[in-house]
Amino acid sequence: MARIYIDPERCIGCRSCEVACEREHGHPRISVGTVGDLAAVPVYCHQCDAAPCVAVCHPGSLRLDGEMVAFDQDLCTLCGLCVVVCPFGAIELGSEIKRCDLCSGTPVCVMTCPTEALVDGDVDAIARSSRARAADVLAARLVRI
Repeated sequence: MARIYIDPERCIGCRSCEVACEREHGHPRISVGTVGDLAAVPVYCHQCDAAPCVAVCHPGSLRLDGEMVAFDQDLCTLCGLCVVVCPFGAIELGSEIKRCDLCSGTPVCVMTCPTEALVDGDVDAIARSSRARAADVLAARLVRI
């Protein structure tokens, strides 16, 4: 299953992903959090395999639909348990729950990110790419020695 992955070293905190998501969905389903002056990190639903939000949702408004966490607004009681248990802080509770559904196809946040800090794809392909980048960095350091 394709998912969105973050390269925190590339995120510059421009919030382009938030703007694109808001334009696409009417409200942003991704938000960029900052850790002081150290880092900016996009926060979004990770579509967990063993989703704690699904486990605590007593009315069943959050449920697994294949490999995706689906949401049914009509069943939601706005109890907020999903917000509390989300390990990523990715669910917002207002007049309705706002959470990422990975769009259909390539997510707009990924297409919009100017630094390619957000990448979507299969975990194995992303891991191979990350290892190749890390190997390039190490090789460049060895050449300078």
